[in-house]
Amino acid sequence: MSAEQLQILLKSTGLASQEHFGVSLTFTPVIEIPIDVLFKQIPPDKAQRAAKHIYDFKSGKGDPGKLAKALGEEFRKAGEPLQEMLDYVRPYTGELKEATYEALGEAMAKLQLERIEHWKQVGALDGRPVIDATPYNEYVMWDAMGYGDIPYDLLITNQLIASVEDIDPSVHSAIRGGYVNGVTTYSKASRYGTFSIWSTFAFTSNDPWVKRLRQGETYTPEEAACLSGIAATHELGHLLFHFLHPYDNPACIMDPVPMFSYRAWAAKLSAKDCPIGSSPAMQPGAYKFMY
Repeated sequence: MSAEQLQILLKSTGLASQEHFGVSLTFTPVIEIPIDVLFKQIPPDKAQRAAKHIYDFKSGKGDPGKLAKALGEEFRKAGEPLQEMLDYVRPYTGELKEATYEALGEAMAKLQLERIEHWKQVGALDGRPVIDATPYNEYVMWDAMGYGDIPYDLLITNQLIASVEDIDPSVHSAIRGGYVNGVTTYSKASRYGTFSIWSTFAFTSNDPWVKRLRQGETYTPEEAACLSGIAATHELGHLLFHFLHPYDNPACIMDPVPMFSYRAWAAKLSAKDCPIGSSPAMQPGAYKFMY
């Protein structure tokens, strides 16, 4: 995004945070950091620990059965309402053979592995694949970044974050082929002990696969920035209040965007129909960060 788009994004985030959370935000000037410099902030031991959870889809050496079992166990451990997640993924998986976390893990592993293959074919602006031998696409590496000396509450990147791992699964990421819009995780250097990472990739890319996931939505540069700012507010709900995902209420800004239909998602949002405390997922402190 251009400097002008970034300002639209931040203004949009501020307006949405005020509307949905009653929070007034002030942003410091934007600082640009090259991605290779940023990744050097991850302590080597934390990077090695994170790498152990990466499923090797790049060379095809991963074990899909082992992945499915791990995802089922992780979904059960996270404890988000099973039926809400089953209802959320049904349009993409059909009715599962069992209403269990294990069946959910199996279905999500299968769908994620199928769709990550599409991401491997997407090109960057320089003509090279957006997924290559570098770890820049890997969710677990971004998740480990907060152990470095990064003193920010919000980090915005144009990098595609799409990967497969055996920890921290989410149904909304799996149905997109492992694509992660944002990450809110531990930070040793930020004010709140957590920080949010937000990717603009799906808002600005016009690759055929991305447009397919947007279900035909196309955006002007201004609309892309505005919608990205509204959606980034979702991550700040995790950061500031530790909300979970109310999958059964599309009026909630904390309800994840289905695929990439950001315009349709934003049109359904209603702060009055999803006030703080209106559901277990919208209770402050509902999500327990594990460091």
